Amino acid sequence: MRRALALVLLVAAVGCRDSLLGPVQTVDGQWTALQNGYSLSFNLTQSGTEVTGTTLIAGVSGATDGTVSGTFVYPTLHLELTLNGITGDVVYDGTMSPSEAKIFGKLNGSGLTNVEIDVRKKK
Repeated sequence: MRRALALVLLVAAVGCRDSLLGPVQTVDGQWTALQNGYSLSFNLTQSGTEVTGTTLIAGVSGATDGTVSGTFVYPTLHLELTLNGITGDVVYDGTMSPSEAKIFGKLNGSGLTNVEIDVRKKK
């Protein structure tokens, strides 16, 4: 529990130092969020419309990492998360902001129902 809390605080501290980035048309790079009791990060690579990468998610019940795969057709992102120690499908669906490097998204699956977590691109 302490480890998960420390991780959440670290991600929050790092995320607070970033200034807003302008709009982007791809999801390549690092994306982070701290919202609704969850810390979420993605490290994504985009090739055409295909997206792959890694993820780290932490909440009050602990933290886990894993891989992601999906698609991005501007402005719509669909990611399927395969999380270590979690059974069942977890999906992140989002929409890219037209005015900044931000994706408005929701997590669903494995006990999560429409949990809003908006990720921002890191410099």
